[in-house]
Amino acid sequence: MTKRFMKLSVLLAVAVFVATAFSSKREDYSSSIFATNIVGDVAHVPYEYEVNMSSQDSVPFLGKSFLGFCYDLGFSESSGNYRAVNRLGYLGKYQFGRSTLNWVGIHNTSRFLNSPLLQEKAFEALISKNKWVLRDYIDRFDGQTINGVKITESGLLAAAHLGGVGNVMKFLDSNGEVVFKDANHVPITRYMKRFVDYDVSQILPDNNARATL
Repeated sequence: MTKRFMKLSVLLAVAVFVATAFSSKREDYSSSIFATNIVGDVAHVPYEYEVNMSSQDSVPFLGKSFLGFCYDLGFSESSGNYRAVNRLGYLGKYQFGRSTLNWVGIHNTSRFLNSPLLQEKAFEALISKNKWVLRDYIDRFDGQTINGVKITESGLLAAAHLGGVGNVMKFLDSNGEVVFKDANHVPITRYMKRFVDYDVSQILPDNNARATL
C-alpha cells in the first residue's frame, strides 16, 4: 500500500512539473500572434514598433538597390498594396493612371489589378521608357544641386513617376523655378529628395518597352 502511494505521489509530482514547465515555456515565447476562441480564426496584433514601421523597416536588406527602389516607391504610392485604387482612379501598387498603362501596353485594368507580376513588369517598362525620354537630362544634370535638391538619376525617375517626365524637364529647364505638385499637393522635389542615389542601372533606356508576362 505504501509503495503504491509513493508511486502515485511521484507520478503526480512529475505531472505538476511538466505542466508548470510547459506553461512557463509558452509565456517565454510570447508573440503578437494570438488565436481567438473560434476554431481556425487567427489575428495579428502588432507591436508598437510594427505600427510605426515605414518603408524598408520591415525589409531591411534592400538598401539602395533597384529592388529597394521598387519597394520604397511602391510603399510611398500605396503602402505596397497591389489592389489599391485611389479616389482619382489610379491603380495598383505604383498607382498607374489608365493612359500610362496604355503607354506600356496594358489595356485590361482588371487583369492588371489582379496580377502583381504584371504590375512589376509595367513599372519596369515605365522606368525604361522614362529613362529613355530623360536620357539627355540625366547626363546633363546628374550630380548637380538645384535649389537645395540633389539631382540623381533615381530621383528624376521617381519624380517622373509622380508628375510625368514633362514636369521633370520643366523643373530642370527652369533651374528649379517651376515645381509641379500632384493632385495630393506633393511636389516632385519631394520624390527627388526621397529617392536619391538608388541603383537603377539594371533598367536600360528603351522607348519601346512594354509590359509582357
